[in-house]
Amino acid sequence: MKKKSGFKKILYILLGVILLIALFSGISYLVKSNSAESQTFLTRKPVVQDLEDKVTATGTIVPREEIEIKPNISGIIQTISVKEGDRVTAGQLIATIRIVPSVSDINNAQQDISNMQIQLNNARTNVANQQQQYAMQKKLFDQGVISRQEYITAKQQFESVQQQQRLAQQQLAAAQKRLQIVRTGSTPELQSMATTQVRAKSAGTVLEIPVKEGTQVIEANAFNPGTTICTIADLNSLIFKGTIDEAQAGKLKEGMDMKIIIGALQNKTFPGRLTLIAPKGKDESGTIKFPLEADVFNPTNEYIRAGFSANGEIILSSQKNALLLDESLVQYEKQTNGNDRAFVEVKQANGSFKKQYVTLGGSDGINVQILSGLNKDSEVKVWNPSDKDKEELKNKK
Repeated sequence: MKKKSGFKKILYILLGVILLIALFSGISYLVKSNSAESQTFLTRKPVVQDLEDKVTATGTIVPREEIEIKPNISGIIQTISVKEGDRVTAGQLIATIRIVPSVSDINNAQQDISNMQIQLNNARTNVANQQQQYAMQKKLFDQGVISRQEYITAKQQFESVQQQQRLAQQQLAAAQKRLQIVRTGSTPELQSMATTQVRAKSAGTVLEIPVKEGTQVIEANAFNPGTTICTIADLNSLIFKGTIDEAQAGKLKEGMDMKIIIGALQNKTFPGRLTLIAPKGKDESGTIKFPLEADVFNPTNEYIRAGFSANGEIILSSQKNALLLDESLVQYEKQTNGNDRAFVEVKQANGSFKKQYVTLGGSDGINVQILSGLNKDSEVKVWNPSDKDKEELKNKK
């Protein structure tokens, strides 16, 4: 009996210990909960300033038209008379080409001349013989010895050999010109068509010279685009070529004014006008981008180099003295009708936060306009603090 009461006493003690542990755990939980509720959050206030709803495209500055200067004769660059950056006028000498004749081509051309000379000599002999026969037949016809038909046949034969002689002379002259072309690259009759002097087709600035003296070049023809000796462009006529995200492409239309910002010129701004939005987008790393073009105006005649990186900004709308809030502080909740409703958490007088629905206006991608729901003194909770925000909160504590 004594053992049984001792066992009960131990059991009661264990139950008491368990109850104490549970009590202390509950108190600890309540303390931690109260601490969490009193946790300090960083807040931001709306600001009043101008808002510009704008679209930004990235791209480069390029000439409206680039002209590639190519030779119309093959050979080796002997001299280059200009350098990159030089301004040239139409007809100015760019380079000269030295013809390097092929030994086999020269031998073939000389052999053709020999063959044509033999044919011409034979034709001359035939003409001399036929001329004698024709003279005799004419004399006999005048005396009435032969018929008129025989006379006409003799005359036709004489005219035929004369034609063969003229053809042989033309073939010999052509063979001689071919030899001259093989040796020098041209003939006096072809100076306007093929020349060893390469000249500028229009005025402009030399952008690039991809060859150097001693480089072998190929003429432009129907089967080969030819070797580019230099590229010329008018740097007074420039355009902006860039791309824009598909979400913003629908907001644009041709003819809109644009600000062209060139970073290499200390972010100097130039006026521009949108001239083209491509009808088809291109996939760039999983994002659809639409190419666009814009005229670039240079009223102060700044020296703008082709290839400068630039940003093109198009202002869709502007709002003076708008109430703006960091767009990252805005949260959204799904409504029963399927739409999203914007809200923020506003700090109350007792330090707690209350959900406040807001009506949003335009955005510049960083700040969003608050049309209703807040004033400039409202303190909005930073619900997704960055590392910088956390550091700022730590310093405040």
